Order: sequence, then C-alpha cells, then structure tokens
Amino acid sequence: MYNQGLFYSWVPKSVMLLLIVVIALIFFGISAIYTPNITYLVGSTGAMSEYYLWANYASVVGMGTVMPLIVRIKARFRTKEILVGSLTGIALLFVVMGTTHQPQVIIGASFLIGVFKMLGMMEVVLPLMFILTKDGNRGRFYSIFYTAVLVVTQMAGYYITKISYYANWQFGYLVYASICLVGAMICIVFQHNQRFMRKVPLYYIDWLSVLLYISSFMILGYILAFGKQQNWFESTQIKYAVLTFVLFVFSFFLRQKLLTRPFLSLKAFSKNNVRHGIVMLLFLGMYLATTNMQNTFAMGVLGYNALTNASLNMMMIPGLLVGAIVSYQWFNRLIPIRMLMFTGFAAFMMYTIMMYFFMVPELNYNLWLLPQFFKGMGMSILFIVIWYYTLDKLDIPSLLSLIGFVLLWRTFISLGIFSALFTWLQYKLQLQSLSNLAVYLDDVWLIQSGGTISFSTVQINAILGANKIIFGFITILGIGILLYALFHHYGRTKDVLTRIRMSKIGQLWISSKDKEKIDEQLEG
Repeated sequence: MYNQGLFYSWVPKSVMLLLIVVIALIFFGISAIYTPNITYLVGSTGAMSEYYLWANYASVVGMGTVMPLIVRIKARFRTKEILVGSLTGIALLFVVMGTTHQPQVIIGASFLIGVFKMLGMMEVVLPLMFILTKDGNRGRFYSIFYTAVLVVTQMAGYYITKISYYANWQFGYLVYASICLVGAMICIVFQHNQRFMRKVPLYYIDWLSVLLYISSFMILGYILAFGKQQNWFESTQIKYAVLTFVLFVFSFFLRQKLLTRPFLSLKAFSKNNVRHGIVMLLFLGMYLATTNMQNTFAMGVLGYNALTNASLNMMMIPGLLVGAIVSYQWFNRLIPIRMLMFTGFAAFMMYTIMMYFFMVPELNYNLWLLPQFFKGMGMSILFIVIWYYTLDKLDIPSLLSLIGFVLLWRTFISLGIFSALFTWLQYKLQLQSLSNLAVYLDDVWLIQSGGTISFSTVQINAILGANKIIFGFITILGIGILLYALFHHYGRTKDVLTRIRMSKIGQLWISSKDKEKIDEQLEG
C-alpha cells in the first residue's frame, strides 16, 4: 500500500516529471502578499501599508510553523490529500483576499496560505531532490531549487502587479486562485491514492508550544511592521507588545527544555555552523532590506509607477541564473565554500556601492541593469551557500525542527529588523537634511529666488541624502562582512590545528602543554 512516488503507474515517466515541475512552479509562485503590489492594496482599501507588511510576515510564520510537524502530517494523511487540500485551500483563501477590504482578514488568510504553501511544497520538493541529486549532493540541489524559487517569485510578483495595473488587484488574486485550482485538478486526475508510509495518528504534538510559537512571532511581526507608525517605544501598544513577546518567547524555550518531545529541538543551536549560519543570514537580511530604500528612490524620486518598479525585480533574473550556474559548478567540483561565500557578499557590496553613486534624480532606467544583476547574483549565491552551511551535518529531527526557525530568521526576522532600522534612519536623516537646508531658507534668499523655490525639490534632495548615507554605511560594514566571510573556518578547525601541530614552526614554538591541548581538541 505504500508508494513514495506521486502519480499512478500508468502515467509515463516523462509526463510524471513534467507534472512535478508544473506543480512545483505553482507552489513557488504562491505568495500571500506580493510586495510590488502593496501600492494597489493600500490605494483600494485605504488601510495603512503596515497591515500588509504584517500580513507578509504572517505568511512566513505560517510556513515556519509547519516544518517541525511535516513528518507527522505526512504519516497521517495521503500525499494526494495534502496536495489537493493545500492547493484548494490556497485558492479559497485567494478568493477571500480578492473579495475583502478588511486588512485583518488578509492577515489571517496570509498565515493560512503560508501553512498550506509549505505543506504542499514539501510534497514536491522531496521527489525533486531525489531526481536532481541522486548522489545526495545537497549543494547542487539547492543551486537549482533556490534559483527556481527566486526566479518564479520575481516573475509572479511582476505579473500580478501587471494584472493590477491594467485591471485591479482583486482580479490578480482571482487569476492566481484559478491557477491553484488547475493544479488541484491535475493532482486529482494523475495522483495515486496510496500512502507514503504507515498511517500514524497526530499524537505527541505539544499544541501549547505551537500556540506560543505562532503568538510570539505574530507579535514580533506587529512590532516590526507598526514600530515606526507608532513611534516605537513612545507608544503604549508597542511597549505592551514587546513585553508580551519576551514573556511568550521565554515560556516557549522553557517549555522546550522540559518536554521529552519538544516542538523545536534546541540541540541544533549548539552546533558551531548553525550559530555562524544565523549570523550570516542576519547579514543577508541587511542587504535584502535595502529593497525598501530602492523602492523609495524609484517611486518617490524617479516617479516610477508600481509596474515599472516591479520590472526592476525582473532585471535580477540574469544575476540569479549566473549565481546558480556558479554555485552548481562549485558544488559539483566539491570546492570549499569559503570563496563562494565571499563572492556572494562581494556581489551585494557591488550593488550597494553602485546604488550609492546612483542616488541622483535623473537616473536612466537602463542603468538599473548592472546593480540589479549584482543584487540577483548575490541573492542567489547566498541563499544557496548559507542554507547549505547552516544545515550541514544535522540529524533528521534537528534538521526538520531547525528549518522552520531558519526560514523565519532569514525571510522575516533579520529582514524585518533591518527594514525597520532603515525606515527609521531614513526618517531621521531626512529631518536632519531638511533642518540643515532650513538654515538658508530666510526671507532674503526667498526674495532673491523670486519665490520660485520648489519645496518638493528640497524633499527629494533630503531623500537622496538619507539614502546615500545609509548605503555608504552599509558599504563600510560590508568590508567587515567580507573579512568575516574570508577568514571564517567553515568547520575546518581541525584541519587548521593539524597543520599547526605538524608544521616545523609549530614544533619549534608550541609548548608541550599547548601541544597536549591541541591533541585533545583533535581527538574531540
């Protein structure tokens, strides 16, 4: 009765592969909130953009919540039930989002879309992993998988913005809902009804831990989304939200320590590569958060509409493909990942340097090609290599529980922290720039100018000055990140100690006690 494939035996092998790719592409393109499309949601519903930013975070929380439970869910339900239920549920939620003007409803639907997306995507990712990398080379698989996800995400965001531009944003969600229903029909017709493994009921799940996990990160999403609008700690709501978040997180981690079968295993965090991987993902979040400043510059200064701004993301696709080819060949030849990591951060640094010099109000549209190429290349390489390094040499239980948290950390927490920081800095630096310019706005100067001064020009210069300062600081910080990426050991500490111990200089200068310590570390 058990069948680890997806389709009936009468389906030809080539058709099976085609169907897996089609279903995978549908899941890759699904997103609760398409950030280039937020302008239309705000303009139509009249709600603040912070609600939709929170909804975007909520979908990531939903995806991260599913991962520790994925094995138990696969053991309880048939693969066909999971895929059909996920695609149908996402389609219904898209219909709900396309027919409501209440941002709270969109936030709740976004969370459920994240849950269904991760449930269904894991069903097609596992077969693709065995098809693409039969020898178990995870690096080659990530090179193909993450590039496909990133490319399809950019294309999906562009086309739903295009639909919203020529029709309306509601119609875009209904179109994507129909695509999900087509995917569900494919699964109904071609998928078998057998189980992946022996049926096991949903037991040993600590639902209180799940509730604390969801509540903690949803509150954090509220803090990061509404912090600037509420003036941060001047707001009573933000203060109470921070206090509640701290209490929930403390309760969650304390409960994981006490449980025999915890929802989130904390053993993985003792691994050196996991801790350094989390730091590297924090740096990646800093670079990804520059998208907000890019959008402010493109729409607020250059005057691009939402569709033109979304087309800038399409310019990243050549960089994404080049990064994928480089990473694939790197892992195929089993080259150490040090210089690959360095190349990814260096590509992002090139992007920030170019954006620093491109902060002018007359920037030509075609000049975006090169910085977006470097941005796409850096994003592709770092998504692949950091994920590979962070999850390296972990057992299956630790791996499954950690993936959800690392996904949240990469896509939500680190990105949200730096997005909030950069937004606050933009506001403060613009005020400082306007204060500096106000010194010269006296009556004599206004009379000499004939009263023709454009205060919008003054504001544009303030935005450009603020963005320039932030990009400058990011570039300076990028030098330190490059040094960190270059000199980090990447789990090769024992090799370094062995070289020191066996070298002639080591034999001459290392004392006998130090030799004993090194030998103990080598044995450990």
